[in-house]
Amino acid sequence: MPALRPFGLFTLHYAFYQLSAALAGGFVGAFLLQQGFGLPAALVAYAGLLITRFSLRALALEVVRSLGYRRTLMLGAALGAVQFLPLMQAAEPAWLLAWLGLVSLAECLYWPVHHAAQAVIGGECRGREMGIKSAVGALVGVFGPLAGGMLLTRCGPTVDFAVAAVLSLASILPLFRLGDIPAGPVPSFRDSLQAVDRSAIATFAADGWMSSGLGFAWPMVLFLALGSHYEAFGAANAAAGLVGAATGLICGRAIDRGERDRYLTLVCLALTLGFVLRVGAGWSPLAATLANATGAAVAGLYLPVLMSVIYDRAKRSGEAYRFHVAAEAGWDAGAAAGCLVGALLAWATAMPSLAVLPAALGIFGIHAGVRSPRRAAPLVAPARPA
Repeated sequence: MPALRPFGLFTLHYAFYQLSAALAGGFVGAFLLQQGFGLPAALVAYAGLLITRFSLRALALEVVRSLGYRRTLMLGAALGAVQFLPLMQAAEPAWLLAWLGLVSLAECLYWPVHHAAQAVIGGECRGREMGIKSAVGALVGVFGPLAGGMLLTRCGPTVDFAVAAVLSLASILPLFRLGDIPAGPVPSFRDSLQAVDRSAIATFAADGWMSSGLGFAWPMVLFLALGSHYEAFGAANAAAGLVGAATGLICGRAIDRGERDRYLTLVCLALTLGFVLRVGAGWSPLAATLANATGAAVAGLYLPVLMSVIYDRAKRSGEAYRFHVAAEAGWDAGAAAGCLVGALLAWATAMPSLAVLPAALGIFGIHAGVRSPRRAAPLVAPARPA
């Protein structure tokens, strides 16, 4: 089965990389709160990270042009491993700025190439592949939070972050055997500003806006609701990961049967309910845990629906990397704006759970963006390489 080999290697890389993120990256917001940051300040810090990531696009293009796609993935993963050194001293402004800069550079290199590679590797059974990827991420999300919570509580952040750094470096090993990634030419900075697919950028911007609540604000709200205990926080996320693994596989198979639109409606309704549960969860640890588990179930449906559309459109564009550079810029802009609005609301009301609420507006953009491909105008012809 040689055709499946690149997908298997890339999935193995993704599993190690996500395990590193689940073991430590998922606790970064909680760690910042433990270092004395309030929720509004932590959200502003995340917004600064996203704005910096957005502004480094020109530099990232030159690095990719020099190194190629595969080696850029390796460099991004390696820089991600180093981020924990300045994070340990994030209470000091200089180290906080160093951490923000390092993470911004690592992510602006890594994620556009990651998504471009996922778009062009495989694709014959996109729903099944996205279901496998979501399930792998969710299963990793069971062990990672449990282990991370135990390590942070019993051994301290130094040990937990060191193990996460080793796993991030280990994720590079499968990439040595991956071979070339046919993601099209690397665009010039000017060409990268000209969108291959405006609908995809708008959809990613809506996803970024929604992620400001679900991915940045909510984990910190949950941590506070659980009494700021790392082990309880990890256990809640582990239970959620188990639920998300099952729904990811179910949704992936449904997409391959042509049922994406039916699941899209279900997902949008479930996302709306999930936001309601999260807003009310700040007053009860049990309610917060239940909201977290139901949210993971929705994510197991949501991610395959969204990303199967995006990856198919990226592959059809013939310039998957250029497509995702523009789409990731949209995501950064949406997420940064959402973090700032959430921070303002949390500061003005002194109610942490309300920081999640503005992100619910992203559901409308997701619904429109995922449905739009069948009615959208044909993709713009790829620009000539500079």
